[in-house]
Amino acid sequence: MLDSVPPLKKKIVNQRRCAPWYNSHIRTLKQKARRLERKWHSCKIDSYHVAWKDCLLVYKKALRKARTACFSSLIEENKNNPRFLFSTVAKLTKSHSVLDPRIPSSLSGEDFMGFFTDKVLAIREKANQAIPTTGPSPDVLTVGTYRFSNGPLNSFTPIYFSEASLLIQKSKSTTCLLDPIPTHLLKDVLPLIGRSILDQINCSLVTGYVPRSYKVAVIKPLLKKTSLDPDVLANYRPISNLPFISKILEKVVVTQLLEHLQRNSLFEMFQSGFRAHHSTETALLKVTNDLLIASDHGLVSMLVLLNLSAAFDTVDHSILLHRLEHVIGIKGTALDWFRSYLSDRYQFAHVHGVPSSYSRVSHGVPQGSVFGPILFTLYVLPLGNIIRQHGIHFHCYADHIQLYLFMKPEKTEKLVKLQTCLKDIKSWMFSNFLLLNSGKTEVMVFGPEPLRDRLDHMITLDGISLTYSLSVRNIGVTFDQNLSLSLSLSLSLSLSLSLSLSLSLSLSLSLSLYIYIYIYIYIYIYIYNFSPIVNLHHVLYFLQINIVYVRVRPGVMRISSAQVCDSHSLSSGTNR
Repeated sequence: MLDSVPPLKKKIVNQRRCAPWYNSHIRTLKQKARRLERKWHSCKIDSYHVAWKDCLLVYKKALRKARTACFSSLIEENKNNPRFLFSTVAKLTKSHSVLDPRIPSSLSGEDFMGFFTDKVLAIREKANQAIPTTGPSPDVLTVGTYRFSNGPLNSFTPIYFSEASLLIQKSKSTTCLLDPIPTHLLKDVLPLIGRSILDQINCSLVTGYVPRSYKVAVIKPLLKKTSLDPDVLANYRPISNLPFISKILEKVVVTQLLEHLQRNSLFEMFQSGFRAHHSTETALLKVTNDLLIASDHGLVSMLVLLNLSAAFDTVDHSILLHRLEHVIGIKGTALDWFRSYLSDRYQFAHVHGVPSSYSRVSHGVPQGSVFGPILFTLYVLPLGNIIRQHGIHFHCYADHIQLYLFMKPEKTEKLVKLQTCLKDIKSWMFSNFLLLNSGKTEVMVFGPEPLRDRLDHMITLDGISLTYSLSVRNIGVTFDQNLSLSLSLSLSLSLSLSLSLSLSLSLSLSLSLYIYIYIYIYIYIYIYNFSPIVNLHHVLYFLQINIVYVRVRPGVMRISSAQVCDSHSLSSGTNR
């Protein structure tokens, strides 16, 4: 009866969160200004109007000062965290790249799970049909290739409470749908429940068993680019959201695994992904510097950017475990732990508040996990030896693979080596259930323009002629044939101008952020020899910074291979 007369209605209430700089002093000033405004509106006395305007001015100045102090503090605390700084700049300038596009209501979690599962199965089926009878085996590297000077990794070492507590407190307070309590609350009550969490972690390390609850992931479909059509399932990639404690356990294991790799020098020399003192910048710096030096020596350079389809999702668990044991030297309970980590994994998509059915994960490493990227780099470790056999230069950042060679235009026999190398790479990838996307593989020629024009040899892959591009996007940076990076610099300048204009309308940001942006642009100019130095005047004008700078002359700024090695922990210019 009651429900029929006043029916129950659902109402969505958006909770407004106060800005971090909105303190009690700012609130008092605002309340005072509002009281004076109401008095003036009620009696229209000029003295109240003047008092209201003065109080409003004081309030706005205090608000602007508090906002500036808040961002200054954030920037100072995160000055060694470029990801946070660039994210902060993007939010302030309302960059479209940080906006989370909504998934259309026509797409459900079941649609996404079905598509992601079918895509992996289709790639593996294609690989099964194309596995060559001859050519490189799935494991080109044998046990004898590596000598474990400090012995294999037989087991993981339990950690102390102080180590676990530090890891938890330093981790981001992101909460997974599967977490029993919010992460920020867990951190608050850590002194009470920390010992229980420590026991779970250490028990897993000692026994080589990963609890089943740690191996369930919530899939968040993420649009690959904001410019893509959100109605097309192929434009999304699956990002795994794992329970908070499972990620802490992964961090503990990753730390001990990296120590083993470091002690035995097992890292790929030309892999910059997910390694200390390596980054996208070091990968780009190494390749760009090699190309510039070759151009100075009157050589033409050819760069091939390989594209893989769903690389992380098609990793074969049996091959990965075999590689961990025989190439990386993981034995005993440590190997049991990895076997347990990869087995009995499940995932489901959560879209529009509705979960899909659970799907068993038989292949791949989870994107969004701590372990996923590192396991992938170990999975493709043998690839370096295949490329070296052909005398081709290369550099990788996770699944971004750059191949390049130098030659005189008339000596095109090296291109035959490149094509043979590409054929062997494709065969190895098929043997390891990875799919090389020929349609998205890009080729670019660098060097003096008269020499470039004399090179007319075409490269083919899968019977497809790879045409030379005038510009390519390489790990976030746009390359052109002259390596001027003018397109990338214009984007940086646009960011600076947008930041300056938007901030001039809203707040006065800390000078340290201006300096950081300026230095970052200047480093690009310094490293990549961008000749139109006059553009720096525009940067300085809009950023309003009076910094003395050194004029960079074209053809002068080259970094020797030894300098690259010393500054960026990379090898010399020649692959070995």
